[in-house]
Amino acid sequence: MRVNFRRAFIAFSALAFSAAHAASISVANSIAEMQSEPTTSAVQILSYYPGLGKGGGLFVWNATSSANPDGCVAFAGKSGSGRWIRQVSNTLDVTMCGAWWDNTHDDARALDSAFKTAAAQRVTLALPGGTGKVCSTVQAVPGVIVRGEGMGVSGNIAASPTLVNADCLKGGWVFETLGSNGTAQLEAPKYYDMSIKLGNNNNPGGCIRWNRMDGGFTDSAGSQNYMMHPHAERIHCEMQNAKGNQQIGLQCSKCFDGDFSQNEIAWGKTGMDLEGSDVMCIGCAGPNRLWGSQDSLIKLISSGTFGNMDRVVGNEILNPLDQGQRYDSFILDNARSSTVEANHIEGAIKGVQSAIHLIGGFSHSIADNDIDVVTEGTTPAPHWLIGDGPFVNVRVFNNGVAGIVMGPALFNGAASQPYYNDGGVHQIVTHGGNAVNGDAGFP
Repeated sequence: MRVNFRRAFIAFSALAFSAAHAASISVANSIAEMQSEPTTSAVQILSYYPGLGKGGGLFVWNATSSANPDGCVAFAGKSGSGRWIRQVSNTLDVTMCGAWWDNTHDDARALDSAFKTAAAQRVTLALPGGTGKVCSTVQAVPGVIVRGEGMGVSGNIAASPTLVNADCLKGGWVFETLGSNGTAQLEAPKYYDMSIKLGNNNNPGGCIRWNRMDGGFTDSAGSQNYMMHPHAERIHCEMQNAKGNQQIGLQCSKCFDGDFSQNEIAWGKTGMDLEGSDVMCIGCAGPNRLWGSQDSLIKLISSGTFGNMDRVVGNEILNPLDQGQRYDSFILDNARSSTVEANHIEGAIKGVQSAIHLIGGFSHSIADNDIDVVTEGTTPAPHWLIGDGPFVNVRVFNNGVAGIVMGPALFNGAASQPYYNDGGVHQIVTHGGNAVNGDAGFP
């Protein structure tokens, strides 16, 4: 029989503490009450705030501690010397750091503290069930894993098991992590199992951002480090749908080896945006559902030498919002190298130009996508694929349709002519098995 000795030791230690100190454990209704009373060896707090019923726990008095009071795990006592120390296991709930999580109070600054403490304690950060209100950007800390109780569905987001309600946020991102322009490698925070609702405004921002392009994305010998392993899984991001909206669901800049899967991203400007990121995957751990965007639903953008080997695999990419704009494409692929495979791409918008738009780069594979993109009625998009090269290698096979005829591909400029790059490599474009007109228009 296999025994988990670490867990057994923790359980034994807890029992030993309980037996040794049971007689001296007092009970307090709140953090404030604990701090106002004479010190004992231990206090069981019923609630962070009186009557809230959240954020309590066991505290032990350390008379020699001078830890900085952080509002989470270290609190000053009545005399000012010594500290009350919260006993934390493997998870820190945000209500332990002063979040009300009542959809009335602004919990943004409590979440800031919770991120810092979770990083210092090396524990998971938990968002409880119910709704928390966030009215300013939460500064997420590298390396922290954030878990809610579950995501909700469009049309009934208020019933989400865990909802971060940012309808009071006037602009910016709900969760944001800023790196150091590649001068240091950072382990990205990771987000699981929650819904996020953005405010009704057209200011730039979104649900979650790792790094940013503006303000100094650098590409030099001394700036080759990444934001490593960003993950967003089972996140429902609901943005606004007013004309000209600038909100983006998930954005990752100079990121490496991450995964966005099993998410639902609705409305806004763009669903998912990878800027100068390498070996990122959209859909590898399960399909995303993206719909209602006013610009491309997915964007892969290169920057300098970054933007390599990104993948968009097995997603449902649907129904952009038609507000009279000239709609470029459902997937804009400006990566240096990429794979776009096995996605379902569907929708009707009058100004649509293509389902997939390739812009330059080295190597691209576009295969096994199901494409039903029309301008209106049953009129197909002018071109199912647009290629603006030159390229080195483009492979396009077995893309199909369900109920419409695809418009032919269009390769512009150098992409439509024999081309040699600076290293003398000939442009190679291969294709076959694309439904109906799908193999027309290739160079």
